[in-house]
Amino acid sequence: MPRVAAGQCDWHGLAAWTLESELVRTVVVPQVGAKIVSLLDKRNGVEWLAAPGDRSLRPIAYGADFEKQDMSGWDEMFPTISACLHPGPGAHHAAALPDHGEVWALPWAVDETGAQLRLSVEGQALPYRLTRTMRFTAPDTLVLDYRLDNLHDDPLPYIWAAHPQFACGAGGEIHLPQEVTRVCNVLPPSYGWGEPETEYDWPHALRAEGRLYHMPSVHAPTQTAARKFYILPHQHIAGAGVVHRNESNAIRLAWDPAAVPYFGLWVDEGALNHQSVVTPEPTTGFYDSLERAWQKQQVLVLDAGATTAWALTVQLQCQHRG
Repeated sequence: MPRVAAGQCDWHGLAAWTLESELVRTVVVPQVGAKIVSLLDKRNGVEWLAAPGDRSLRPIAYGADFEKQDMSGWDEMFPTISACLHPGPGAHHAAALPDHGEVWALPWAVDETGAQLRLSVEGQALPYRLTRTMRFTAPDTLVLDYRLDNLHDDPLPYIWAAHPQFACGAGGEIHLPQEVTRVCNVLPPSYGWGEPETEYDWPHALRAEGRLYHMPSVHAPTQTAARKFYILPHQHIAGAGVVHRNESNAIRLAWDPAAVPYFGLWVDEGALNHQSVVTPEPTTGFYDSLERAWQKQQVLVLDAGATTAWALTVQLQCQHRG
């Protein structure tokens, strides 16, 4: 087993916790949605997560607009991504669910520290408890274990999505499994990719203006562009990766597609963030709105009073120790 240590620290004036192995150091701010604010490869000092820039990290008001916040780090999105009304049956039908869900803006409780770091949060709009446990299974491999408890007598449809903003920089590249050959846009036409659910080939897409576009490439933030695609909902992949612009570092996410069946990909080249970031989003619904996913019958539903669990493995790869 890797040598692991957890400890308290200060992160720009906010109370934080570290969890680190011999090769990787993470920092978590419980007060701000249990945001993972740092994922540092100690072998050559590469910081994988986007920094806040000129918008400082601070406690967030419930229901705040996600895009007006710090746009940094790794957030958890639950129980929706786009703001919508809860579509499930029962007492909480039509409850308002805020932008990017609610857990990213709520303070989480620190339940366990030591060889692992466990935090949990209870819903405000809906009755549930979400728990995330962080642990290292190898010096370069971090596992995030999730547990969801439905605390009510009604079924709970839910969208969970990881939202790590990986600061790979211009020249970085996205790696998806070879079987992925088609993706669909989920952004409004103003982003330049047509109507939602317009499909494109992967990795080379022919855009409406007739230009061939290499989808995995990451460009400079001077592009002021962004794109978000989902792979088609019938296709369930088990992993995705991002290569850093320095070509010596890469990061790979892996999960069980039976537990996390859908996958979205956000790429921001200066549209909302001050740097170029790639956000692979393994998720439990297709696509961003829980209401829409429910209508499509493409979302997971947790039975009344039930519990479910899933895991996300994060491996940091480095070709040299510098």
